[in-house]
Amino acid sequence: MISIRRGKWVICIIFFLISSASVSQESNQKYTEFKALTKRVYHFTKVEFITPEGEFNDAICTLVIENLKEESPPYVAIYYKRDNSDWFTESLYRKRVRYSYKDGIIKLDRSNFWDWYEVNEIKVVVIY
Repeated sequence: MISIRRGKWVICIIFFLISSASVSQESNQKYTEFKALTKRVYHFTKVEFITPEGEFNDAICTLVIENLKEESPPYVAIYYKRDNSDWFTESLYRKRVRYSYKDGIIKLDRSNFWDWYEVNEIKVVVIY
């Protein structure tokens, strides 16, 4: 009886090893590696994102990147910093950055900057 149980355990272990090996091979084939990525960081202070009239400067919502292609979507993240605080991201509040892009231009939705009057610095990170 003991040898039958050991035999079942051996079969179970062999089955597990074979099935896990095939899963890891499948998961390795589900990605594409890009070695030639570019990272740009746009840094804005209050002087740049608030107009002299005290309004939000919509000009920071348009980023011109000449070699950005429409068929290759960029990764965009926005980081904010208040007085006496660490940098934080949009994802802490609304989970995603809203933007559109075409060849050479990223258009950030102004709603990404909902509390701009409380922020001292903004960084926009674009990886493409």
